[in-house]
Amino acid sequence: MPVCVCRVRVNHDHLRHNLALLQATGKALMPVVKADAYGHGLTDVAATLAAGGVDHLAVGSVAEAVRLRRSGFGACIVALLGAVDDENRAAARAWDIVPLVHDWPGLSRLAETEAKAEKPLRVAVKCDTGMSRLGFAVEDMARVAQALAACPGLRADMLMSHLAVADEPEEDAYTRAQAARFGEAARALRAYFPQLRLSLGNTACLLTFPDLAGDLARPGLGLYGVNPLHGTSRAGAGAGLKPVMEVSAPVLAVRPLPAGRTLGYGRTYTALTDRLVAVVGIGYADGYRRGPAPATRICLRGVRAPVIGRVAMQMTCVDITELAAQGLDIRPGDEAFVLGGPGHAVTAWDLAEQWGTIPYEVICLLGKGRA
Repeated sequence: MPVCVCRVRVNHDHLRHNLALLQATGKALMPVVKADAYGHGLTDVAATLAAGGVDHLAVGSVAEAVRLRRSGFGACIVALLGAVDDENRAAARAWDIVPLVHDWPGLSRLAETEAKAEKPLRVAVKCDTGMSRLGFAVEDMARVAQALAACPGLRADMLMSHLAVADEPEEDAYTRAQAARFGEAARALRAYFPQLRLSLGNTACLLTFPDLAGDLARPGLGLYGVNPLHGTSRAGAGAGLKPVMEVSAPVLAVRPLPAGRTLGYGRTYTALTDRLVAVVGIGYADGYRRGPAPATRICLRGVRAPVIGRVAMQMTCVDITELAAQGLDIRPGDEAFVLGGPGHAVTAWDLAEQWGTIPYEVICLLGKGRA
């Protein structure tokens, strides 16, 4: 039985469109499907991508990679969080998953566990070119290459890094500096592994600097129809992307709110005049955050209406007074769209700006477990 009444729809035609748009750059792709494909449903998204010619995928955990294998995806899968313990390392070996190696303790442990393997375990090496999270220092890459070459149980299959500000045109110098550092690391590792493949570019890089992306670009947000260049001077580069997710919930009740009455927890909203309120069946338990209500909108019959009062666990109130004045007869059972839908749809960027966050969080929260 479903635990909520809201609905998440994933438009696979739009997913195919976005994939084709990104493939038109001419770069081979390794789409990122971590975190349940950004809330869009891991195995279904992977099946659509595979049908579109994708033969590499990047997930977060080894467990996600195993799910993909069990669903029938037989091509290359890279686990971006690495093999964090012996169970993960055994699963990577058993299911032919490429774990990320990003530090000396991790490399040493893998070298130890794989020392007697009959067949080398493929690994992806992460270098830190300026994100300052995971990754070997670029200056250490020659030593990393030597260590890998000395271990017959491991084979460096890929070198990866991540761009910090590819979606910010004013930071182009930093992006190019990261790419230059990545080139240094690649030269050091390819001295021992000449067939090593390179992966650097995200969606923003792919759309604006495809020459920097490497052998395998890793699109994420753009694949799901959210333009990472929104609001910048390069927004047009991602203008053709189509949103893949839409989220709706039913109107549970329509009721008057007389002037002077307060609404909801904390009595944060007081009606200055007589209002008409729709109670919609979605709340923070469903990923719809308790953001600043005055800025937040929900779409009914293609028209946006303001959220009023506090968002509750499974209910949100919307002021539909103006919609009724326009002749729109909102009734219980009508579909209210919090993301996407017909008419003046609310976008992931809209919600991100209303909640004071980023569109990544919006689609992950709203889609989580329901796509």
